[in-house]
Amino acid sequence: MEAMPRQSWTDDRLDDRFDHLEAEMDQRFKRVEGEMQAGFRRLDGEVKELRREIKESNASLRVEIKESNASLRREIKESNASLRVEIKESNASLRTDLTALNAQLAALNRTMLQVAFALLTAIAAGVLIHLL
Repeated sequence: MEAMPRQSWTDDRLDDRFDHLEAEMDQRFKRVEGEMQAGFRRLDGEVKELRREIKESNASLRVEIKESNASLRREIKESNASLRVEIKESNASLRTDLTALNAQLAALNRTMLQVAFALLTAIAAGVLIHLL
């Protein structure tokens, strides 16, 4: 089978149309590429801005944490000092109470010894009276 002869007027028109489409596509690709590049530049700028903001926030947080830490340390030292005073006062009070209790126990011990001596004396006197 023999190929059909080419009709030049249709092929020329198609070639012109494809040339036009190719030029239009190149133009659109360039436009899209430009838009993409602009978008990437914008995103790069935003990322850089976010990084800067994060660094600033971190620095700010570090300062706040240091200040808070220093404040907590002061409060703990003050609390420790007041607790030490309370413990010393409580210790002194307990010593006083223990000294008083010791004195009462000593007095009770003397009284018990006196009662025991009196009982022994009474028993001995009773035995002597009974024996005589």
